[in-house]
Amino acid sequence: MKLYLFLLLFSGQYFVFAQTFSNEDSFNLKRENEAKERLREILKYRKEQCTKDSLIAVRDAKTVNKYFINNIAPDGSDFPAKKQLEESLKKLGVVWGGTWMGSCTGGYSANSCYYRYMNQFTEQKFGKEIIQNIIRKSLLDYIEKNPSIIFEYNDHLDWLYENNETAVNQLINKLFYKKYKSPKGYRKSQNKDSFTTVRLFYDDVSHRLKLDHFKHQPADINSKKFIPYFEQKITEFINSPIFVLSENAGRHNGVKTSFIIYYK
Repeated sequence: MKLYLFLLLFSGQYFVFAQTFSNEDSFNLKRENEAKERLREILKYRKEQCTKDSLIAVRDAKTVNKYFINNIAPDGSDFPAKKQLEESLKKLGVVWGGTWMGSCTGGYSANSCYYRYMNQFTEQKFGKEIIQNIIRKSLLDYIEKNPSIIFEYNDHLDWLYENNETAVNQLINKLFYKKYKSPKGYRKSQNKDSFTTVRLFYDDVSHRLKLDHFKHQPADINSKKFIPYFEQKITEFINSPIFVLSENAGRHNGVKTSFIIYYK
């Protein structure tokens, strides 16, 4: 009798558990199917809109060449040299279309295929390398008038930090020696390994970079003799308006906190 009751009780519990798991599986399956259906709808909409925008781009490209710059979604840096790029493209016979940002949620960003195809058609006509050189030249022209941006990490200036940041340090040296000359009696070092590394920190209140410390690597006695001079001039350089950054420079904790001054 006891065995019979145990089996009956066990069977009842098993039925309840089985029913619970069955309901849970049904719920998960329903949710998975709904998610798949939403994805199908999103992909269908994206394809329809992209096709529509692409056809408009094909039509427009017959009469006008346009170029757009894509800012990375959702928090990418804005393209800073809009005015310079517009002027350069105009000389080439290309209309500056402005900037655009795609969607980071998987949805379709309005006109994104139009922007991409118009860029593609313009690059095919004039050459992709030519367009890229124009973009870089416009950024360099902007930097010349707004040098503080080279200390801020900007998505559109990533190419400056290639090759161990040689390019950006060359720009900083150009700015430094444009204002400060070598001291009297200083003999130009024949060793390219003679330099001072300048460490900085970002002040959130003043939005500027400030001196943290120097690390000197003089290659000869002559260079060592003039270290105090270079320290003084580099300090003055850091205290100039060049090192005052934009208010959102620290937004991504992204600022250049060191640079190298090569002894000339």
